[in-house]
Amino acid sequence: MKAHTKETQESLTPDLALEFLKEGNKRFINNINVNRNLLKQVNETSSNQFPFAAVLSCIDSRTSAELIFDQGLGDI
Repeated sequence: MKAHTKETQESLTPDLALEFLKEGNKRFINNINVNRNLLKQVNETSSNQFPFAAVLSCIDSRTSAELIFDQGLGDI
């Protein structure tokens, strides 16, 4: 799965962004995550990132928002 681009970020509605987060959380709960090439995403997002959501959370070293919502690097 590729990182979001400016075009994909701009095309998302708030409802669709929320649906992405809900679907990702369902995958997390069921221990079914999307297969991502994290090294490729690091390289794709090195010059630009286009997150589709911001997540306010507590600092907890056991997990991250990307894991809880099964999102890629730079997506949230």
